[in-house]
Amino acid sequence: MSSQELPPDVEAFMDFIGQNIELSGGLVWQERGRLKSDMMLVRHRWSRDRVPLDAFRAKCEAVGMTPEEVAEVADWVERARAGRRLQLRYIKDYRWPQEPA
Repeated sequence: MSSQELPPDVEAFMDFIGQNIELSGGLVWQERGRLKSDMMLVRHRWSRDRVPLDAFRAKCEAVGMTPEEVAEVADWVERARAGRRLQLRYIKDYRWPQEPA
């Protein structure tokens, strides 16, 4: 995996999010909750050495997020990496099924 590629589990998760964005017309609360929950519960999946931020931003754009949504989700990644908590409202125990290697 090069420095600008995402791991397969993150790719698959973001493809799943993208399918739901396409169906709902945007990054709705369910997808926001899934992303935040996984970032909080599986922090090692989102670490700097696994997920380059530029590649992650590019993937977010590719799955249909608006520039504002891309910036917001990238900020969540940075907050999770810094050990900060992300506020979860509705979806609290969601983990993407595939565990990182």
